[in-house]
Amino acid sequence: MPPVATPVAVRALSWDAALEDTLPSGEDGASLRSVLTRVRPVPQAASAPLHRVHSVHRRAVNLHIADELVALVSPELDDAPATVRVPVHDWTTLPVRPGDEVWIGSDGLRIETALGPIAVLTAPARPWLPDDVCLCSLSPAQLRRADEIIGRTPAPSALTAFGRIAAPLLAEHADALETALRHGDPSGITQAAIPLLGLGEGLTPSGDDVLTGVAFLSAQRGMRLHAARASLAAAVDRAGAARTTPLSTAAIRHALRARAPQRLHALVQALRDDDAVRLGSAAAHVAAIGHTSGSDMLTGVRLALRTEAALRTAPLPATPASGNVPKEHV
Repeated sequence: MPPVATPVAVRALSWDAALEDTLPSGEDGASLRSVLTRVRPVPQAASAPLHRVHSVHRRAVNLHIADELVALVSPELDDAPATVRVPVHDWTTLPVRPGDEVWIGSDGLRIETALGPIAVLTAPARPWLPDDVCLCSLSPAQLRRADEIIGRTPAPSALTAFGRIAAPLLAEHADALETALRHGDPSGITQAAIPLLGLGEGLTPSGDDVLTGVAFLSAQRGMRLHAARASLAAAVDRAGAARTTPLSTAAIRHALRARAPQRLHALVQALRDDDAVRLGSAAAHVAAIGHTSGSDMLTGVRLALRTEAALRTAPLPATPASGNVPKEHV
């Protein structure tokens, strides 16, 4: 009889509270027995969703759980949407490979590797739930000042020749999106956002990171840009699958629900409090995400700040209900 592999188990440190309905309550096969009670699972029911490893990186493993991407990340990374932080500092040292089956149990999940299962116990982890923020009280001057403060954050140079070539296109399409957002034309916003999808270098291309920053700030309560979310979502719906990666589309969709890595939430909290010191520090932490991802997200945040300042400077549309009625109609 071949030797039975010894299960490897780790306890999650923290996880996105929104995953509560995705992980602990899932079923592996016909029962909810512990992910550690068996070395190999019974065959999965034909009607049950098939969960698999999507991709493996040094500090993260992405899992396809039904139709959602869930990330298992090293502790040095942020709490973030659909993310479980696990005390594994280098996933490439473990035998996890794309395509490995993932099984959900009542106390966590298990990855079936060629050398035996790896279990991640999620039940004892600290739930992460970002604070709700309202940016409704900020004046146009405060928004412009925040843009200037964030703009002092040093930006990294492009990592590749492709990134350097893409930079002018990135600036051109970002300018087009800013113009469309200021005009408030739903169709124009969608058409301006589509060329940014998949544009540039990186695991999440630069254009996607810019859109993530725009979407995240637009989704905060009290923003006039809130009205643009449907148009930005339409761009992802129409062209996301063809132009960019599942990781990018997932990040933009989360951002459109005001959900992003924790350091972006710290940034909007400092913005709400009009705290220049904290805002500069938070911007530096965001810029440290990836090689260019954080800096590109800040580009999107700054774009949204300038646009919001312009929208708040402009008069509200004239309607009888608002009391802003043109003089000739009085």
